[in-house]
Amino acid sequence: MLLEEAQKEGKVELIATAYIVMGSAYSKTGRLEKSLDVLFEGAEHAKVHELNEELGAIYGQIASSYSLNNDQKNSLLFKKKSLKLFEEVNDFEYIGYGSLNIGYEYYKMQEYDSALYYTKKALPIFEELEFEVGIAYTKGNTGLISWKQGDYGLAENLLEEAIERLRPMGDYYGMADYLHNLGRVYFEQNKKNQSVEVTKEALQMSSENNLKEQARDASLLLSELYEDLGNFQNSYTHHKKYVALKDSIQSIETTQKMADLRTEFEVGQKQAEVDLLTAEKRTQRIITIAVGAFAFILIVLAAIIYKYYRSKAKINRILGEQKAELERLNSTKDKFFSIISHDLRSPVAGFHGISQMIKMMVQTKQTDQLLEMTEHIDSSVDQLSKLLDNLLNWAMQQQGHIPNVPEKLNLKEMSDELVKVLSNMAQGKSIELVTDVPKNMELWSDKNTTMTILRNLVNNALKFTPEGGEVGIKASEENGMAKIEVYDTGVGMPKDKLKKLFQLQDKKSTYGTSGEKGLGLGLQLVHEFMEMNNGKIEVDSEEGKGTTFTLWLPLFEAENESIKV
Repeated sequence: MLLEEAQKEGKVELIATAYIVMGSAYSKTGRLEKSLDVLFEGAEHAKVHELNEELGAIYGQIASSYSLNNDQKNSLLFKKKSLKLFEEVNDFEYIGYGSLNIGYEYYKMQEYDSALYYTKKALPIFEELEFEVGIAYTKGNTGLISWKQGDYGLAENLLEEAIERLRPMGDYYGMADYLHNLGRVYFEQNKKNQSVEVTKEALQMSSENNLKEQARDASLLLSELYEDLGNFQNSYTHHKKYVALKDSIQSIETTQKMADLRTEFEVGQKQAEVDLLTAEKRTQRIITIAVGAFAFILIVLAAIIYKYYRSKAKINRILGEQKAELERLNSTKDKFFSIISHDLRSPVAGFHGISQMIKMMVQTKQTDQLLEMTEHIDSSVDQLSKLLDNLLNWAMQQQGHIPNVPEKLNLKEMSDELVKVLSNMAQGKSIELVTDVPKNMELWSDKNTTMTILRNLVNNALKFTPEGGEVGIKASEENGMAKIEVYDTGVGMPKDKLKKLFQLQDKKSTYGTSGEKGLGLGLQLVHEFMEMNNGKIEVDSEEGKGTTFTLWLPLFEAENESIKV
């Protein structure tokens, strides 16, 4: 058997082809139910092995079997499934055939708009492939649809063109069918002589090539035509021929049904043998169940032992996770302490410079400037108190991790607030602290971590800039991001230090130009917080000239647009 041979070969494509051939053979012998059983089994095989092209061919054969059984609904369903699969693998020849067949199915269902859509879809494919048979049938079927839609002129032209295209190929089946239908088109327009001429050609062609159905239809049309023309003798002759052909076709169908009944009888005889085999299998099943029960007991015992060792491993894993969590919490605590200490150190250190200025003013008896200085000190104390409140609130919000809650932030307001907090430190070293930030620039980032980034960078700039220097913040928009530059005219950094600037190594403190001490943690936190806010940081420095830190942070408007999209 073809299928058995293919299975021995073990080639999945060959097995799928065997299913198609068997299904087609059963269909042609009238055993439609058997054909569908074999084809559906083949479809499952093709699905399992992802043979999309073979699956498309199987679906097409299933559609043909349903069509022979006059089940137009299922035939159409599987033709569409077949077409979809061939479109996925770009098999244009089958796409053309599939579209043409679906169009004809809709034509038989009298849904002419859908029929025309699918039929016209096939034409450019066949023309591209230069496939004459496909072009001819597409033209002919379009002519049939045009006829049913009442466009007789177009129907005549297309049917005549289809017949002439098929003539050199000797496709008598298609020509006989189109000639008969062209006769119907002429008859409905009262072109009786033309109708008689083409229908007689259809009858002759059908008779010479044993096309009984086409001969039957042509005989019936000629009988009607001659009756309408008043030639009752010819009408009677062709009607007799029609009846004879009709009875012959029905006799063939009856013979096929008898053959099917015989097959069913033979199947019934074999059923007894099947019942005997079933009884033997039942006995084997009982033995198998007993063995399976014993095996199940062994599996349960093994599962109990496995569960014990797994529980032990789970406890060890939980203890390890708790240890890691404690270490993470401790690390977070250290970070907050370093942030609070770092952010408070600079404003408080600024009071040292102010105290020196007050001593100088007392010695020189500049009382007016002393009063102005006290107002400045009051403002600085308020700013420092506000900074401390913000840092403490932030610390209370953290639950084992650094909170990161993005929000809309006005960069101009933040930079101005930073200048107020660090103005004492700048004035103590006679450093000009300036900002150049657009009023309407709005960021999308976490407020506390962003302020910590800016405070660290400006504080470091003040720390490493000598008296009389300049520290500044300027901002602009670039490629949908906020570009923020914190620059100074300080001592700068060597190139070897720039390469490991953001790494936390030995935590050694670095002293500023006026002996200010640091913690060694600031820039590592800056780098970490930039990543938390989906930003990036770059640094450019030259010894003796100064340093510029360039930050890129998301703009609120750009982030909002990406969320909408």
